[in-house]
Amino acid sequence: MPELKIELITVGDEILIGHTLDSNSNWIAGRLSQHGLRLRWHSTVGDDASDLRHQIRRAWNRADIVILTGGLGPTHDDITRAVVARFFNDELVVRSDLAGMIAERFALRGMKPPPGCERLAEFPSRAEPILNAHGSAPGIHYQQDGKELFALPGVPVEMRGMVEDYVIPRITARRGETFRFRVFRTAGVGESNLSDLIGDPRRLEPVTLAFLPSIDHGVTIRISLTGSDEGDVEVELDRAAAIIRERVGEYVYTEDARTLEEVLLEQFRRRGWKLAVAESCTGGMICDRLVSIAGSSDVFERGFITYSNRAKVELLGVPADILEEHGAVSSETAAAMANGARERAGVDVALSVTGIAGPTGGTKDKPVGLVYAGFAGPSGTVAERYRFSGDRNTNRRRSAHAALNLLRRNL
Repeated sequence: MPELKIELITVGDEILIGHTLDSNSNWIAGRLSQHGLRLRWHSTVGDDASDLRHQIRRAWNRADIVILTGGLGPTHDDITRAVVARFFNDELVVRSDLAGMIAERFALRGMKPPPGCERLAEFPSRAEPILNAHGSAPGIHYQQDGKELFALPGVPVEMRGMVEDYVIPRITARRGETFRFRVFRTAGVGESNLSDLIGDPRRLEPVTLAFLPSIDHGVTIRISLTGSDEGDVEVELDRAAAIIRERVGEYVYTEDARTLEEVLLEQFRRRGWKLAVAESCTGGMICDRLVSIAGSSDVFERGFITYSNRAKVELLGVPADILEEHGAVSSETAAAMANGARERAGVDVALSVTGIAGPTGGTKDKPVGLVYAGFAGPSGTVAERYRFSGDRNTNRRRSAHAALNLLRRNL
């Protein structure tokens, strides 16, 4: 079956003037990709009816599926509902069932519908409503001439619920084929190195290989296949997965969607171990990544933010002569920070990081992007050197990920 052509239109002046980051398009593209679908086109249109009609017309002429996000609210600049209805030569009518559902949603919160909210019950007469489990504005679904249009709210949590529960099931049902994929999340290795290690991707055919790099999660290797027979698809994926494991298995920390910190917390939990973290240049990023995981309190004991030399001495017991002789950014200091955190917190394992995030503070001997991470545990103490290149925040994020990977490799 030919590939479905999908186009996304995001609507809103707030995106075009830079007031709001368009996270919806990124999320939709990712979710479609996980189901073997991809966007062919994506555009953003402001709150102008003429511009939006033009963009819908262009998308409808070339795509099989058109998805819109934004402009379904109750205010005067929410124009999507009326423009879509006009495009299909339809009219807006007040739907009593939608009005009742909207009123009930507000009543459950002990509120009356605000002024103008009745507009949400004005709905295209020939369209199918997409129920909103997380808000008030229903989505819109048109089917015509073998094509489909989905208009969804711009509020991320509302849009995501509709995509998961309504849009993707209907799009995948059109395909009539089996799609499967596997992922391998890696750390401590770059995209080009992974490509070299895996070798000629034709060895994996008919399986498709993709590299998905991320500052916070490393490079994800994704293999996928679409076919008419589910059994054959799984066999081919098993064969390709075995090649991936053989070539780059030492860098793989999970074969699912878990983050590195989730994997680490589970390993600590199985051993009954406790963890402490001492951070300098990252300023709490590692702690934040750990405590963002529900249940981390049974593993993560405490964190030390020791940005100054004084803090390193007073809170971690780093010897002053180490700082004087080697400096705050050194393997010796990273090791002493990890040892101090482990001793002061009374835990099984401690992790540390110290470096120069930039853009200032670097020297010829210790340039911006120089980072050291330390590990202290039952097996001993180690420290590693890293050199990153990026802006301040990027260097900090890469430092946090590198430190967590050092922890993984030394458990």
